[in-house]
Amino acid sequence: MESKQVAEQIIALIGGINNISQHWHCITRLRFNLYNNELVNVEKLRNTPWVLGVNFQGGQLQVILGNHVTHVFTELHKIVEPHTSAITSETLQAEISEPKQNIINTFFDFLSGIFTPILPAIIGTGLLKGLLALFDMSGLVLNGSSEYRILYIISDSAFYFLPILLAFSVARKFKTNEYIAVTLAFILVYPIFQGEPALSFFGINIPNITYNFTVIPIILGVWLLSYINRWVEKIIPASVKIIFVPLLVLIISSIITLSLLAPLGYYVGEYLQQTFSYLFDIAGPIAGFIMGGCLSLLVITGMHYAFFPATFSNFKTLGYDFVLLPISLSSNLAQAGATLAVAIKSKNTKLKSIAYSSSLSALFGITEPAIYGVTMRLKKPFYAALIGGAIGGGIIGTFAVKTFAFSIPGITALPTYIEAGTNNFMFICLAIIASFILAFIITLFLKLDESELEPNNKNNLATSCKNASPDYKLTKKTQAGMTPQNQPSAQYSLLAPISGETLPLEQVPDTVFSNKIIGDGIAIIPSDNKVYAPIDGTISMVTPSKHAIGITTSDGLDILIHVGIDTVSLNGEGFTLHVNAMDKIKSGDLLIEFDIENIIKHSLSTITPVLITNFDEFSELQAISQKYVTSNETTLLTIN
Repeated sequence: MESKQVAEQIIALIGGINNISQHWHCITRLRFNLYNNELVNVEKLRNTPWVLGVNFQGGQLQVILGNHVTHVFTELHKIVEPHTSAITSETLQAEISEPKQNIINTFFDFLSGIFTPILPAIIGTGLLKGLLALFDMSGLVLNGSSEYRILYIISDSAFYFLPILLAFSVARKFKTNEYIAVTLAFILVYPIFQGEPALSFFGINIPNITYNFTVIPIILGVWLLSYINRWVEKIIPASVKIIFVPLLVLIISSIITLSLLAPLGYYVGEYLQQTFSYLFDIAGPIAGFIMGGCLSLLVITGMHYAFFPATFSNFKTLGYDFVLLPISLSSNLAQAGATLAVAIKSKNTKLKSIAYSSSLSALFGITEPAIYGVTMRLKKPFYAALIGGAIGGGIIGTFAVKTFAFSIPGITALPTYIEAGTNNFMFICLAIIASFILAFIITLFLKLDESELEPNNKNNLATSCKNASPDYKLTKKTQAGMTPQNQPSAQYSLLAPISGETLPLEQVPDTVFSNKIIGDGIAIIPSDNKVYAPIDGTISMVTPSKHAIGITTSDGLDILIHVGIDTVSLNGEGFTLHVNAMDKIKSGDLLIEFDIENIIKHSLSTITPVLITNFDEFSELQAISQKYVTSNETTLLTIN
């Protein structure tokens, strides 16, 4: 499937555009904050082409796509971004609230959300910094030359101005003005605070601290700014907001941040760095062994982001990192070794192909394809990789291996470990070779259970429906061990929920419906403005924009009635709901009234798909063949 089709399918399976609060991506994953996680169809999402895995971590939905992530995100962003802007209106925000999370989940979701967007900048400049050491040693670019100085400026810029990079992503997480937040970051790194004696502002002491390379001060500053901005917005009259809101927000937040929060954040970062230094000084081998063995688990859960503040503090204070990045490199190479062994050992042609490519990706520091596509699915190779990572981590902890720049923990990062006059480079090579070989050998001698990796028999919804017969009858797979004759014989009949002319789903001008991505059924071109319940059940879902409604029967049949195409853009205008989520309903109950003229006035289609979203759990779906239907009278669909 094309990237756009995959993006459309993912959007549909996570509850639609209206369910997306925030979206971004890292090197291998799409990441979402959703308004309602229960709308995600995890099973179908996992079976979507290119999707390697689906995770909920800290209330955040992660869709692992591996090498396809950039292309899919580009198409997904084109679809979602225009709607994201519209959804910020006060009217819609009054109806939508993000799900509450516990404090730990919120913390890890926040860390992921602020560091992931800036990774390309710090990885690119970090790798250049490592290459500079290699250029200097080889004599290709001499230290002190004009060329070296220019390349050094490029390589150091993202770290020197790290608070400015972070200000953007922190502001987005706190949903405040990014440009005012970035201005606060500029204030923190302004040169007057470097080398000057302590300043004061009407008796308020402003400590002389350099905030370049720091993380926590700008996080605390933007957090404060977000509250001040909301407070000032409320008290300033609308006619002069554009003048006085930025002025007051900047003055108040800057003084409090410079005098209190930034110094506090600075010293917290320093203490974190000192704590890790002390831990690795007194128990380096043990600490490295434990962390190396657990790092893949931390990556899966997203907890590795908790080490980022200390990592950047290490670079600022010591000029190198000796914890997260070196041990990550060891852990990643262990995954590469285990996955390569699977590729050599497996008799499954498809798995061999996946394993070879995933091993190569892991070698370059991208382990999600290896973890989700190979080692975790087979389980034993994952354990072998943990053992390999632990041994490599123990070596790193024993010899206090250092990296002098932030880079993706793969073999391209090796130049960042070069240190003149020491064996630092030799020790990191020893660690990663040990991790790789140990994980490879252990996996090679393990008996792999590939029974669960047989090709998935579930039909892909986007392709299995293309050859449906003219009467829209779709025969589904039988349950394991059962023939069509001995499957459950229960039959469901749905009355037409709305009067009008029927239309095959294939002819609906929207690929999500025409490709039957979210369900099979039939569409109606309404001649009436009332939607009735087609069957007894419970209202399982009502969209905030009131244009779509979900019904679940007592036997688990899931029905979706979607009034119009792209009518979500109306934000509820012209729609009247007569039911609420979790209401019990009877066939014939009035659900929705809508203004047909208003839909047409906005140049939108009134075509109303009626879908069975879990139709693949049933053996047969039959849609009516007659041209016109009457609500509460005509049988529209039968399901066996």
